[in-house]
Amino acid sequence: MKNTLFSILVYFVIVTLTACNKKDSSKETDTSLTIENLSGTYGLKALIWKSGSISVNVYDQLDDCEKDNLIKLNPDKTANLIDAGTACSPPEDDNGTWDLKGDSLFISSSGIASKIKSYDGKILVLTGAPPSDPTVEATTTLEKK
Repeated sequence: MKNTLFSILVYFVIVTLTACNKKDSSKETDTSLTIENLSGTYGLKALIWKSGSISVNVYDQLDDCEKDNLIKLNPDKTANLIDAGTACSPPEDDNGTWDLKGDSLFISSSGIASKIKSYDGKILVLTGAPPSDPTVEATTTLEKK
């Protein structure tokens, strides 16, 4: 009886240890830069403009109605700017297209072409010059909803 109980205990310990060491591949996020992976709805989380040694937190200067806007990148390469939450006056809804070429993201409605600095499946960090001032380096952080 002791040997049987011991064997059962060892079995459960082995099963528990091996189960904890296995990776759940269904929960792993594919972070490759593809249309399918980047498609989704994003909210703005940070916007920093840098010129020379001067860095400005532009996000903190945005109106509340702009901070909660959403950008939807559809799998068919259409894009929607959604004036979500607190509506701006006039509303800032817009439509356009987007595309991915290598590590660059192009959004036609804004005329913005940005380099993808990083993407972890949820956080998308873009860098580039805003159309209003090509001497500035803008870093935009978007979070996938």
